[in-house]
Amino acid sequence: MRNPEKNIIYFKLEQSMNRIVELLKDFDVKDDYETLQKYSVDYGIMSKSIESKRKLPSAVVFLKKNDEVERLMEIVREYHVPIVERGKGTNTLGGAIPLKENSVVVDLSRMKGYSTEEDSIVSLPGTEFDEVGIEKFPVLPTSFYMASIGGFVSGGSLGLGSLKNGAIWDNVTWVEVYTPSGRKELKGDEVKAVVQAGGTNGIITKMKLKSVKRGKIRVRRTQFSSLEKAVDYAVNQDGAEFLSIRNKKMMSAMGYQSENWTVIVGEEEGGGEDVVFRDLITNFAGAYYTVVNKMKVSYASLDLPLYKLYELNELKDECMVDAELSKSQGIMFSHTYFLDCNFKLEGYKFDLHSVLINDRAEKDRLSKMIEFKRKYDPEDLMNPGKLMF
Repeated sequence: MRNPEKNIIYFKLEQSMNRIVELLKDFDVKDDYETLQKYSVDYGIMSKSIESKRKLPSAVVFLKKNDEVERLMEIVREYHVPIVERGKGTNTLGGAIPLKENSVVVDLSRMKGYSTEEDSIVSLPGTEFDEVGIEKFPVLPTSFYMASIGGFVSGGSLGLGSLKNGAIWDNVTWVEVYTPSGRKELKGDEVKAVVQAGGTNGIITKMKLKSVKRGKIRVRRTQFSSLEKAVDYAVNQDGAEFLSIRNKKMMSAMGYQSENWTVIVGEEEGGGEDVVFRDLITNFAGAYYTVVNKMKVSYASLDLPLYKLYELNELKDECMVDAELSKSQGIMFSHTYFLDCNFKLEGYKFDLHSVLINDRAEKDRLSKMIEFKRKYDPEDLMNPGKLMF
């Protein structure tokens, strides 16, 4: 039997949920238990730390048009309803997981549509990469075959192409975003206030991205007996679409026999073997995710300046190491994964077990996000609890 205090809590929670559902009655809304359970998780539940923080939402709202977004934000503003935007739920950092009781999840996957110009793509958030053509995007998430464009712009960072073309925030030139304070248009450097912010600063309803004309990518593996030679070789391959430096243990986990270190390079029309595009992600650009799910090992990551790569030698026999070179705001660095070990290197921590944007964004971009949050969402109604400001 429940004690009286808990009965009161459950009653108040149910009353609050019913009130929210009533406010949303003019929308396409679901509040059955099965739907609420489904929309309380994303791929972030692979981290036990993130999974433990999730809450059941009060309702899920499915939006198709801007006027629906505008009407929803009026309700958010007037009744102080916390909302969590969601694309296809492929974020591995808990971006679409509600942290606060009585949140409403906003599904944008039905907001589809796009147009292309010679050097740009204008897209609605629910459009998928295959619908436009994956060869047109300067950077692709590892989940490109099931993710939405809006989800990647809102909560993504690096991926295939980020070594050559930069991170997602380097390739978005304009956005339309709805906040509790109204509709905003951001361009140029301003977009960094909402790109990768995970919906904490508003619902992005339209975005303009740079486009490329990517040819066929070929993959080559070059083995090295020493880390020094591997790093020296790798840092001169910045024209590649992706590049990874892996130790023997990591290569073995992926099913390859190798020397101490292997540099894997994927480049447009380069030498090497032809690889099916989806395999480029699972076996190369997204290897850490593949290994973690296959072997159920611990995992962590650091963003390292290039000179710190030489220190990886200390961990070659202890960890599975996967150092993926990328660029952000014109600076090359190593987005480095450490699997099945405890490591002690120092770098900028890109915390794969934290829901906080603060634990992943560089200081200059984070300051833009915080400034925007304080100005347009001081109540923290947008994906609450994920941006400390």
